[in-house]
Amino acid sequence: MDVRYYFDSVAFSKFYTLGQLNWKYSLGSVIEKNSVALSNENIQKLNIAIVGVPFDSRKENTFSPEGTDKIRVELYQLAKFDNKINIADFGNLKPASSTKGNYQALRDIVDYFNELKIVTIIIGGSQDLSVGICEAFKGDAYFSYSTVDAFLDVKTAKEPFNSNNYLSRIFSNQPQIFQFNLLGFQGYYLASEYLNKFKGVNEHIRLGSLRSNISLAEPVMRNTDFLSFDINSVKSSEAPGSMRTIPNGLRSEEACQLTKYAGLSNRLKVFGLFDVVTENDQNSLTVKLAAQMIWYFLEGFINRDNEKPDSDENNTMYKVEVNNIDKPIVFFKNELTNRWWMQIETSEKGKLYFACSARDYEQASNNEIPELWLKYIQKIDEVLK
Repeated sequence: MDVRYYFDSVAFSKFYTLGQLNWKYSLGSVIEKNSVALSNENIQKLNIAIVGVPFDSRKENTFSPEGTDKIRVELYQLAKFDNKINIADFGNLKPASSTKGNYQALRDIVDYFNELKIVTIIIGGSQDLSVGICEAFKGDAYFSYSTVDAFLDVKTAKEPFNSNNYLSRIFSNQPQIFQFNLLGFQGYYLASEYLNKFKGVNEHIRLGSLRSNISLAEPVMRNTDFLSFDINSVKSSEAPGSMRTIPNGLRSEEACQLTKYAGLSNRLKVFGLFDVVTENDQNSLTVKLAAQMIWYFLEGFINRDNEKPDSDENNTMYKVEVNNIDKPIVFFKNELTNRWWMQIETSEKGKLYFACSARDYEQASNNEIPELWLKYIQKIDEVLK
């Protein structure tokens, strides 16, 4: 399979003089070098693939590469990294004959990159493209999906399918998703009954909690395979180029911190940034932010440390006795990174490790069963039945 045939390649020369940096010092020069040298024989050497998917389900003429290319204008002129990173831009996905065909093409591409252990960055289009990406993980019984969004995009009545209700299709197609997390949601837009319907593992963090302590998102990202980021989660004054106008939301620096956490996650395979609407943008503020979010994701990726919680190196094990639990709950703390993990032992799968926080350990130490641990136990039992 030569995945390059799926795309219209990038014409890098048109970006040479658009930035303040000399091109040779820019991230764009690194991406150009790797993209031009790309062949079917050396593709497996890539660390990261950038994929433009310029389709918007809300428009009749769904193919519109303007948004993805405007993000590229801003991304390419940012500074390159001192550390080597093998990243290529495959260009914009060619349109299929239907929306379903676009989903299927995206599914196949993500599945292909996953097989090669290449992390995929999707610059979209509308967030319903997440449907196709999630389908690439259908065979993974432990698939964990997180979205950063002010809203919960599910159907509330009979209505046409679009990016405002795409989650309904994902949950319908893949009812056994192991973990779903909603970060940055705003409570006045969401009745609690909707969140209570979710089965399995979930960590839903409201905007206020996230802004009070952004580090709450770090273990969630460590447990995530695919992060879908809706630019509408950023307050409109800092990201006017979005579909919805909202007075509250994440600040731009908080959005960048979240994507850096995502880049740092050894588990994360796909990062999608969606719903940038350039015709609503003022002074290119939103596309500039989108580019910086991607840059921070890359910085996080470069600093991945391949941390292994079961290794003796730098890790301290804690066995905590809790009433009504037959065996001690096992935690690991990495003394260098201060990251916490919980160990769950099963007869079929051996020992499984999930990221957690010091709060989970403290709950167990206070003789309380950590809610997250209990959710994992129940979901794993369901998976292994």
